[in-house]
Amino acid sequence: MVSAGRKAVVVGAGLAGLSAACELDKRGWDVTVLEARDRVGGRTWSRVLSNGASIEMGAEFILPGNTELVKLAAELGIGTLDKGMRYGQREPVGGTRVDGPTLRAAVKKLREALVEAEEAPDSDKPSAAWILAPLDIPQGAKEVIEARTEISAAEVIEQVPAPEMAGLAAIDDSPSPGLAGGNQSLALALAERLGERVHLGEKVEFINWAETGMAVCCESGAIFEGERCVLAIPASVMDQIQFAPGLPEEKAVANRVLPYGHAAKLFVPLLESVPPSSVMNVPERWWCWTQTGADDSVTPVVSCFAGSAPALKRLEVESGPEKWLESLARTRPDLELDPEGAVLSTWDDDPLVKGAYSISPMVSQTAALIEPVGPLRFVGEHTAGEFSGLMEGAVRSGQRADVTAD
Repeated sequence: MVSAGRKAVVVGAGLAGLSAACELDKRGWDVTVLEARDRVGGRTWSRVLSNGASIEMGAEFILPGNTELVKLAAELGIGTLDKGMRYGQREPVGGTRVDGPTLRAAVKKLREALVEAEEAPDSDKPSAAWILAPLDIPQGAKEVIEARTEISAAEVIEQVPAPEMAGLAAIDDSPSPGLAGGNQSLALALAERLGERVHLGEKVEFINWAETGMAVCCESGAIFEGERCVLAIPASVMDQIQFAPGLPEEKAVANRVLPYGHAAKLFVPLLESVPPSSVMNVPERWWCWTQTGADDSVTPVVSCFAGSAPALKRLEVESGPEKWLESLARTRPDLELDPEGAVLSTWDDDPLVKGAYSISPMVSQTAALIEPVGPLRFVGEHTAGEFSGLMEGAVRSGQRADVTAD
């Protein structure tokens, strides 16, 4: 237990920041959470359409091995929700035709190649493109795997580390639920535990620190002092905060060069419900799904996700949903769409993120991102190693020992 009165300030009320704040609170710290937005949750943001359908503007799926997220949610009385479809199974549309058995055989060869690549030193880890190019599999299978990788990693395949094809971009039948009540429900429950200690609309612009403590200054003029500060914001926007003294060069560079993927989501209400399904537009690099809700009834919405900057450019998302709606109508003629109720979710233009999620930092990069600086600690999905890019990574980062230790 820390001595009475020791204060900690957490910057950011996403899953990482709120997880860290609750862990610090358990250990006796006097915690204050500062959030620039007018809501908690960060990149977990659940909404309801006018027709009653629930959607996730940001993080969507819980993947295999995401145990800490599920455990924390259960402690707060939040269960999981099977969506009736599988994240790793998507019917390919467009491109060179490939049947199911052929694709499964190709994926088996890919997995064998990935096992060999995993043995390479961290600095020598190949890209997904390097692994896929020489693989002796049919062209149609290559196209599907490449599209699957670029979509889920939200980056062109040349820039995607090979391990992503076995994790974030895996092609398999593993369950892929969400949280009951929406993924933001976890952030809301954590914030409720903290109560009035969570301050919304407080954007941090300056942190003056020394080995013994710091003062966190907000645009509003408010100043919060303490012995520890947890930075729970994306590396992509760390430079929006001025530090005095400045962060060490290695830390600043690690934040600056960390790549983030580019993604967008489109939600379109359905005039007629259809069974759960998942379809991937191979050449245009996006996929869509229909799903069941809490009571196993079909949710009247089709959700779409596009990944990589070229994909977003082709779909002209900067101009709105119209081009994507046209592509959706061609790709899924089986759906009765209500385009007037369409909702587009973009993150590249969000000044508090400037991207979707981090792209698998190497072990050495992760170490530099995590390294404490005086009273400063750094958390977020980008610091979570193999769980980077995921809600699981955000939760695990907030619970790290170096964050909560006395």
